[in-house]
Amino acid sequence: MPLHFLVFVVAIVILSCNNSSKKSTETSVDTTTTVVEKKEDPIPPRVLPDDGQVGVKKGAVFIFKNRGFELFSGGASMGKAYADVINTYSRLKIPGLKIYNLIIPNGFEFEVTEPYKDKAKPAKEAIDAVYAAEDADIIKVNPVDEIRKHRTEYIYFNTDHHWTSLGAYYAYRSFCASAGLAPVSLEGIPSKVKPNFLGFFYRITRSSILKNNPDSVRYYLFPDSSTFFIGSKSIGYWAKSKMYAEQVKGDNSYSVFLQGDLPICKMETQLKNGRKIALVKESYGNAFAPFLIKNYEKVIVVDSRYYSGDFIAMLKAEGINELLFLNNIFAAHTPFHISNIKGLLNPGSPKAKP
Repeated sequence: MPLHFLVFVVAIVILSCNNSSKKSTETSVDTTTTVVEKKEDPIPPRVLPDDGQVGVKKGAVFIFKNRGFELFSGGASMGKAYADVINTYSRLKIPGLKIYNLIIPNGFEFEVTEPYKDKAKPAKEAIDAVYAAEDADIIKVNPVDEIRKHRTEYIYFNTDHHWTSLGAYYAYRSFCASAGLAPVSLEGIPSKVKPNFLGFFYRITRSSILKNNPDSVRYYLFPDSSTFFIGSKSIGYWAKSKMYAEQVKGDNSYSVFLQGDLPICKMETQLKNGRKIALVKESYGNAFAPFLIKNYEKVIVVDSRYYSGDFIAMLKAEGINELLFLNNIFAAHTPFHISNIKGLLNPGSPKAKP
């Protein structure tokens, strides 16, 4: 073996020993951290075992487990019509505008037991079918799995068709995962509760079962909450107001969120991240929208059933660079909702009615 090569090998061995000794010394001083990967919560199956509970149909309401439910049966043609409308916005090719679509499952999706597995169409499959008909550049958010992980929590009301703020929160987390955002944690966030809420299902059935299982409406008070404005169809008009209608109570308690179904409102925050979003929604979006103030410097909320201003001009005037369509699964398969979302492209067009 050549002498210079032998010297090289010996040098490497000495250097290696020195490094090993240094590592050993450093390890004895520093605390070693073991990284443990957090396991994902398992997703429960859609169809749960028969628990002996019997459901009864009362008009359009299915009363089951002392709660009221709607049974989703939307057809593929309506889902395709909804997808086509969302595609229309994508094909406008507004520079710098990112478009999301989030369809919300209804409450029965998470309470299906074996005897009733054919009572309603699976929400996840119906939502995915809509998304399959949408253009590739639309970001699709299917929150079913995330919500299902929390199915035993208070995520939908007992007597009303809406979700609770907690149910909306889990969908918000799904949205954040798709939008590259860090969701706010609810830990330590103060909240208020409106008790004795008897919602839509009770009002149309007057069921004693529902009356004996009333709801409460919780809303979160973020310490650095935004400045809230109510708008009109006139671009640039904004009147300062309050995000929550704290005076409401009883049967009207869900209207605490965003003061109910305003045609248009805006929240401006102290964030300076350049992200400005418009949310197009029906009433399910009211409980969802407040979470967005933790991630955006501006949030504009438009109710497609009532807003008649120049929607596209408003987006441009406000510098909106993200657009989220958020509608429940019934709305995404209902002609008048689809018509009203499309109608936002035609300022002043008549609003379709149910």
